[in-house]
Amino acid sequence: MKQRFISIAALWATAAGSEPQQFRATKLRSLVHEGAPFTQGLELVDDDTLIETSGAYPPGTASFIRLIDLHAGTAKQKGTSGLEQRFAEGIAKVKEGFLVTTWSDHKALRYGPNLELVAEEDYPWQGWGFAHDTKRDKFLATDGSSYMMQLNAETLKLEEKKAVTCMGHEVPGMNELEYVEDFADQGSVLFGNIYMTRFVLGVDPETFKCKCFFDLEGFGAQTASEQMGFHVANGIAYLPKSKSFIVTGKNWDEMFEISLEAETSGSAAKLRKWLKGRPSGDVLMQTPRSEGITRRMRSEMRSERRSKSAGSGQLRPGK
Repeated sequence: MKQRFISIAALWATAAGSEPQQFRATKLRSLVHEGAPFTQGLELVDDDTLIETSGAYPPGTASFIRLIDLHAGTAKQKGTSGLEQRFAEGIAKVKEGFLVTTWSDHKALRYGPNLELVAEEDYPWQGWGFAHDTKRDKFLATDGSSYMMQLNAETLKLEEKKAVTCMGHEVPGMNELEYVEDFADQGSVLFGNIYMTRFVLGVDPETFKCKCFFDLEGFGAQTASEQMGFHVANGIAYLPKSKSFIVTGKNWDEMFEISLEAETSGSAAKLRKWLKGRPSGDVLMQTPRSEGITRRMRSEMRSERRSKSAGSGQLRPGK
C-alpha cells in the first residue's frame, strides 16, 4: 500500500502545473442504498457508521438525516426534525454532532449525535456542497457557482471566496464535498462531485486549484435524466483506515466502496473537453438547462405543500 502512494507522489510531481493527476476507480464492493434517497450529503461518522442527508425529492418524500450501517448499507437511525418543508443539502461532522445546510431556506441546522435538533442558524447562501476542513477548522461550501466559500467554523461568517479552477478554467457546480486531511501523502484534498457529470474533482482546500480527479462512469445505472440534474452521482465518504471511498448518487439503489489508483498513462482530455464547454462564473442553477430542474422541483414542492395544507385544514407558506 505504501509503495503505491510513493508512486502517486512521483506522478503528481511531474504533473504539477499542467494536468491534474487522473485516478482509476475500482469497485471493491457494493452496498444497498436503502430507499434510494436523493443523496445530498454523505460522510463517515466512525468505523461502522455513515451519515447521509436526503433532499425532499421525488414529490411525496421528505428531507431527512440518517445514520447508515457502513457494512450493510441499511439505516440505523433517521431524523426529520427541523427539515419539515425544507430541502436538506450538505452535511459536515462537527465535535458536538452534525451541521446540515438547506437549499433555499437560508438556514443551517445543528444536530446532536443522536440526530436531535439542537439549533438553527442563519446561512445566507443557497445550500450545495458542505465540508469541514479539520486541519484548519474551517467550513468549505459551494452555492452552485464556480466559487468556493471559506466560512468561520463558529459563526458561519464568510471569510474568503475564490473560484475553483482547473487547467485554466473555472469549475462550476461542485456539489457534494468531502475533505480528506491526507490523501496519498499529498496533504489535504477537497473532493467534490461535479454536478451533471460523473467526474469527482480533487482541489487544494486553500487555493481551490485542481490536483486530481476520477470518473464514476460505469458505476450505477445511467439515465438520460442525469443531463437535467436527476439521478446524478452525488455522495463521497472517505474511509481513512482502508484509504478507500464510499460513493453513490441521487436516487441510486446502490452505494459502492472504491479504491483509487493513479493512471500512469491517464489523460485529462475528457475533463478538459467538459471544462471548455461549461459556463464560467455564473450560478449553475441559473443556466437554461438547470432552470428547468429548479422550476420543476419548486413547483412539485409547492404542490406537495398545498396538498398537505388542504388535508390538515391549515394554511402553510410555500415558495
